Amino acid sequence: MNKKNLIIIVLLVLVVLLSVAGIAIGLKYLNSDEETGGKKLETFSLDLNDMYCNIKDSNKIVKVNITIETNSENTLKAISDKVYLIRDNINQIIRNRTEDELVGKEGQVNLQNDIRESLIKVFNDESITNVYFNDFVMQ
Repeated sequence: MNKKNLIIIVLLVLVVLLSVAGIAIGLKYLNSDEETGGKKLETFSLDLNDMYCNIKDSNKIVKVNITIETNSENTLKAISDKVYLIRDNINQIIRNRTEDELVGKEGQVNLQNDIRESLIKVFNDESITNVYFNDFVMQ
């Protein structure tokens, strides 16, 4: 091989190595959580037992199994001590929904958001981060 070909091969290998290093650094940066300085927030959850709720203006009922997520251990203790209040609150929200308001992904997402917002108001605590449906059956 002549000198010119050797220089081109070395430059290509160098470009490939730098590209791989740049991609690796970029992926590491994207995966870190900027708000917490790269630290993952610890989350806590409370699983509620199955709940059966009537639907407004309907003969159907909804069976739900809900998990409430928080990023505060103190909030977990507070909501664990008041499960009866949470269940009553969720029952009230669902009983005031029609079948059409509960159907489909959009209906369930709206219900999750309304339950979360209601719990934040009841407990006056913004650390309630999410509400998940483990089961959602309408019959």
